[in-house]
Amino acid sequence: MLRRTIAALTITLITSQVIAQNGEEKSQLINVFGKNVTEKKAQPNEKQTEVKKEAKVAPVPTAAPTPKPTAIQPSGSATDSTSIPKKPDQSTAPVLLFPDNENALLIANLRYDEAIRRLNDEIASLKRKKQSTTDAEWLLHYAKNGQSFIKGTDQVLVIDSIVVDKKNLLNHYNLNPELGVFYYQVEQNFSVCYQTERGNKVYTSLPDSDGVLQLTVFNNDEGGLSYPSTLTGMETDGDQNYPFMMPDGQTLYFSARSNQGLGNYDLYVTRLDDGHHFFKAENLGFPYNSYANDYLMVIDETYNLGMFASDRYQPADKVCLYFFVPNKSRLPFDYENDDHELIRQASSLRSISTTQGNEAALKEGQRQLALLRQSVRQGKILHEFEFVVNDNLVLYSLDQFTNANARKLAEQWLQKKKNLSSLESQLDDLRDEYHAANTQKKNELKAKIEGLEGRIPQLRTEVHEAEKEIRRAFDH
Repeated sequence: MLRRTIAALTITLITSQVIAQNGEEKSQLINVFGKNVTEKKAQPNEKQTEVKKEAKVAPVPTAAPTPKPTAIQPSGSATDSTSIPKKPDQSTAPVLLFPDNENALLIANLRYDEAIRRLNDEIASLKRKKQSTTDAEWLLHYAKNGQSFIKGTDQVLVIDSIVVDKKNLLNHYNLNPELGVFYYQVEQNFSVCYQTERGNKVYTSLPDSDGVLQLTVFNNDEGGLSYPSTLTGMETDGDQNYPFMMPDGQTLYFSARSNQGLGNYDLYVTRLDDGHHFFKAENLGFPYNSYANDYLMVIDETYNLGMFASDRYQPADKVCLYFFVPNKSRLPFDYENDDHELIRQASSLRSISTTQGNEAALKEGQRQLALLRQSVRQGKILHEFEFVVNDNLVLYSLDQFTNANARKLAEQWLQKKKNLSSLESQLDDLRDEYHAANTQKKNELKAKIEGLEGRIPQLRTEVHEAEKEIRRAFDH
C-alpha cells in the first residue's frame, strides 16, 4: 500500500518543552505584531509567491512522494510567520493587522479586558481629534474575539512538545499508519495534501479565481484521481488549508484565516451534513489557537492522542508540535470563579507543565505516545479490534475483511461498539455526578440516567446481533 512506501515521512521525536523567557517573549511578540508588513496573506514559512487569478484549475495531486526536506515549504501565498499583512479592502480575503504598540502586546498576552478598555478610550480620543480609528477598531475586534474565546478554554492535558525546523515539519509527525499520510504537492506550490489510509480520497487546498485557498477533495478510484471538488458549508471567510479527515469519513479538521478567529491560521472542526456539504465549522479556541499560525490537527483515537503545529513564540524557521490527550467532550474552565492568570497560562501554552496537574493521566498519555512512536518506527499497525469469525479465523482490522458484505457489516458493528462505549462512559459520569449532587440536581439527573439504563441493554443486543450477521456473511 501507499502508506508503506512513505514510512520515511515519520521519525522518532525527542521530548522538549516550550517556555518563553520574559525578555525574549516581548521582542518576539513585537516582531510578530509589527514588522515586515506586506500586502500578501501570511502563511507559515512561505516565501512570497504570485497566484494567477485566472488559473481556476490547479494540477491534480500526484501520488505521495518521499519529499526532499531541503526543498519543502508549507503551502500558501505569502511571507514567513513573523510577517503580518495589512488589513484588506472589502474585496479581498480577510487578513490581520497588528500595529507595533502596547495594545497589541496586551492581546498577545491574552489580557483582553485591559486591551478592550484601553482601545475604547483610544478610539474615543481619536474621534474627538477627528483622526482615523481604523487600526484601533481592528485591534478591538480581535480583542473582543479573544475575550469571548478565552472563557471557553479547554482544560486539555498536553503531554509533550517539540520545536522543529518548519521546512521539515511533516517528517516529524508521528502519524499512525492507520490514519493515512500527509505529503507535499510540489506542483501546486508545495501545498500539504492528506490522503486517507484506504487511499480513496486526497484532501488539499487550491486557490479559487480570487486566489483564496479553498479546501478541495480528489476521489481516487481505479481510473485515477478525479476532477477536484471544492468542500462547501464551513462558512469561514478566508484561506482554508491543512485538512485532516478522521477515519469516520465525517469529521474534518482544518485551519482557516478568518476575521472571526484569533489571528492568522486558526484550527477548526466540522462534520459532513448530508454526505456532500459540511456544517458550519467550529473554531477550536484556546489552547489550540493563538495569535500565530496553528494548523495540522490530528486526532488518533487508537492511541487516544492528538497533535497540532503552531509557530507561537517561535522564530520564522521553527514550529512547535504539541501532543495532547483529547477530552471526550470540551472541559472549559469556570471563568467566573477560576483564577484568570491560571486560565491565561493554560490558554497560551507557554509552558505545557501548567496543563499537567493530573499525574496519572500524564503518565498514561506519555505511555501511549511512546507506543505510537515505537509503532511508527517499526512500521507496525496496532490491532483495531479482535473479531472471532470461527475457530480458525480471527480478524484484527477492517482491511482483513475481504468479503465486501462482511466488511460493510463490520463497519456498522464497530460504530455500534463505539456508541455503546460512549453511552456506558456517559452513564458512569452521570452516576458519579448523581451521588455528589443535591436533591434538586438528583431529580434532574434521574431521567437521564434511566434513559441510558434503558438504551444500553438494547445497544448491547444490537452489537451481539451484528456479530452474528458478520459470521453469517462469511458462511455464504
